[in-house]
This record gives sequence, C-alpha cells and structure tokens, in this order.
Amino acid sequence: MIKGRDLFKIYGKGTVEVRALDGVSVQIDRGEFIGVMGASGSGKSTLLHLLGLLDRPTSGSLSIDGVDVGRLDERGRTLFRLQRLGYVFQDYALVPELTAEENVYLPSMVRGMTSRECSRVCGEILTLVGLRDRRHHFPGEMSGGEQQRVAIARALVNKPSIILADEPCANLDTQNSRNILELIKRLNKELGQTIVMVSHEGWHKKYFDRIIYMSDGKILTDDHQENGPLPEPA
Repeated sequence: MIKGRDLFKIYGKGTVEVRALDGVSVQIDRGEFIGVMGASGSGKSTLLHLLGLLDRPTSGSLSIDGVDVGRLDERGRTLFRLQRLGYVFQDYALVPELTAEENVYLPSMVRGMTSRECSRVCGEILTLVGLRDRRHHFPGEMSGGEQQRVAIARALVNKPSIILADEPCANLDTQNSRNILELIKRLNKELGQTIVMVSHEGWHKKYFDRIIYMSDGKILTDDHQENGPLPEPA
C-alpha cells in the first residue's frame, strides 16, 4: 500500500516559486492499476517521481508497504528501490551495447545474483512478455514495442511489489500502445502487482482500475471509472 499525505514539491523561492505538487494526499491499495492523468505540467510525473523515490518532497509524508520512506537515508532508498520498485520509462532507457537479456538482468546483478541465476530468471521473464526468442538481440535490432517489452521485463525481474510507469506508450504507435497496455494489465492481474501509470491519452482509461486526475499540482478527482472509456483512435 502507498500512503502520501500533504505532499508538496516546491522549486525556487519567493516570486519565482513553483509548486509542482501542492498539498497532495493519495492512497493506493495493493494490486490496484492506477492511472494518473492531467494536462502537461499538472504534476503527474512529479508525483510519480516521489512515489518511486527518485526525488524527495519538500514537505509531507510518504509510506510504502508500511515503511516511512522519508526516514530512509540514500543507501536505504537505493536498497528500497532495488527490492520493492520497478520502473518503466517512455524512452525505454535500454543500454544499446547490451542484448535484451543483458539489459534485463542488470538489476539482478546489482542485487548479487550469479550469472547462471540471472540467465534463468531472465529467460522466465522474457518468456512472460513474449520475447524469449529475442533474448540475444540488441535494442537496435528490435521494434519500439519490443524494446518497451524489454523495459517491462527489466522492471519485473526483481519481482517488485510496485511498478511505476511514466507514459510508457508515448513513443509507440496505436497498435503497439494497445499491446503494451494489454500486457501491463495482464501482468497486473496475474502477478498482483500494484501499478501506477502516468498517461495523457483518454482512450487508455479503460485499462485502469482507478484514475487520479491532476491539475496545477493538485488532485482534482480520484475516482473509479464510472462513465466508460473514451473511444480508441482508429
């Protein structure tokens, strides 16, 4: 479970002060697939970065899985990220000189797993995302959709309780976006992982259990979807 209370993120001072987050309180239950939506500059990515311990709030409290993460030092935050959190970015963030398998098992190597263990676990994860036959290919030899699936596999390899995805479909066409969203939704249901995903596409709404709408650093609404999804693009 994620509990954030009165979260502020303020840049600058005085007349140039920018409140990227302005007193946000949020609760996300285990196993939920949450969509965070809103216009550019609304605070979506800032909220995700705080939840992912990639940044610290100016003030406010945040607990994840019962841990007050605001009290962790930098080493503790790094270990928490490795053990509890997985990340999927819009630009894939793969190392071009490494194969799909090597990109996936980097987090496991950091945790001290042997090469044999890494290879076994990576084979299982790449099979799960439908890329076992592409495990020895480099990112430049794969499509954008395949590269994003590698990034998802990398996020899953340490079996984190929470996946944080920042517009993972931003660089994909509509069909590949559907494929990635359906994969994430399936993994959410099959593995029971909590997923928080930033999106600006209205038709993505149908994949989420709940949608948090943001504007000017505040949460406007935080509701289960009741009115049905917006139509998908042709």
